[in-house]
Amino acid sequence: MDHQFFARDELGLGTVHCNGVLEEPADSAFFKLFVGEKLIDTQRQKVAADRKYTLSVRLQSGLVAYRTEFGIMRDGVETVLEKADDLVCGDVFVIQGQSNAEAWTDKRVVHPYRSRWLRSFGTPSTNKDRARDAVWGNALSFNGGENHYHFQIGYWGVELGKLLIEKHQVPICILNGAQGGTRIDQHQRNELDPTDVETIYGRLLWRLQQARLTHGVRAVLWHQGENDQGAAGPTGTYGWVNYEDYFIRMAASWKEDYPNIEHYYIHQIWPGACGGRSVESDRLRERQRRLPNQFSNMSLLSTLGIRPGGGCHYLPEGYAMLARQLFPLLNRNHYGIDSRESVVSPNLESVSYTNGRRDEIRLVFDQEVEWEEEVARQFLLDGEGADLSVVAGRGKAVLLKLSGSSSAKTLSYVQSGKWREEDAIIRGTNQLAAVTFCEVRIREATSR
Repeated sequence: MDHQFFARDELGLGTVHCNGVLEEPADSAFFKLFVGEKLIDTQRQKVAADRKYTLSVRLQSGLVAYRTEFGIMRDGVETVLEKADDLVCGDVFVIQGQSNAEAWTDKRVVHPYRSRWLRSFGTPSTNKDRARDAVWGNALSFNGGENHYHFQIGYWGVELGKLLIEKHQVPICILNGAQGGTRIDQHQRNELDPTDVETIYGRLLWRLQQARLTHGVRAVLWHQGENDQGAAGPTGTYGWVNYEDYFIRMAASWKEDYPNIEHYYIHQIWPGACGGRSVESDRLRERQRRLPNQFSNMSLLSTLGIRPGGGCHYLPEGYAMLARQLFPLLNRNHYGIDSRESVVSPNLESVSYTNGRRDEIRLVFDQEVEWEEEVARQFLLDGEGADLSVVAGRGKAVLLKLSGSSSAKTLSYVQSGKWREEDAIIRGTNQLAAVTFCEVRIREATSR
């Protein structure tokens, strides 16, 4: 098809297949590859009595557009039967989740970046008739109304695509299948009909199949959870209870349908996002924090440090910052660019009392962190505000000094409904905000 995108392999090459059965007899079939008017490859095949042909050409990835011609030769005369123009080869990514993955911005601000090298396919529209629109086009952040959301990948999707194209000089294809206001149970695959376009999962799978890109997806970028802070799901329990199980089941479906996925990227949602104000919201973020423990190829990023912040959704500048946080991670995991500093959000590794008096608690993170003294107000012991006199420590460790002996069994950091964007937080020395945690068991001091 015109404007089609081909995923590159580990050698940096994509393959255009041309297979079928001729409607008329011929001596041979040919398949030609051009850059502009320059012919760079020709494949020929003799045609047998069954008139079947199987041809292919290889594309080198890069900021170059190809075109193809398919045809037959009979009695020494070539006849072109089909043409396709503006074909490119590069990397494919998927965005999935709810409204902060859709990333329209509340005022539908459209990202100004436009590029022939940033593409998408079809539409995330829930309209059954439109959901099966098999068309290619240049991606943009929002394309609602009469265009039925064709090629729409969200604000941070466009920003991320722009950064990748400019850095790596390779075309990028992003398919965004997110739907606002949805729970994670609504993102599961219909096992009886995986491409059911009445489901979120089925609409995206159908698009990727029609685009011939199921085996080219390099990563899934997931931003979801705001609608799992309550108890509206099918089990009648709070969303955090089954969140991990649902995610693992969904990721297994992804891996089956998109078998070459290299990495998963997930965001821990904003505290109290979209009205979540109870401890159940904090427990949902805790489940998100623990998800990477179940995967060898998952990266977790906090949204806590995004400015402007997101009480529910983000302003364009906030979505752009979200993309800039993701960018170094994709550089490391998919493009082999090592960084001297960590490119992920600090995550808690352990919590313990430092002595038998139980008047001091040590937090150990997976990387060096820094903080302001006011961050002491963000901790809770057994769900209640903690009376901390000093916050000290160095490197990966943070020491919480209590005003007296404590019998608390759990420690939490950042409470939904009480934290504000201007409050002090813990950050890595890379300036990424640490992920929040909830009701983490405090271990007893170890004897020396």
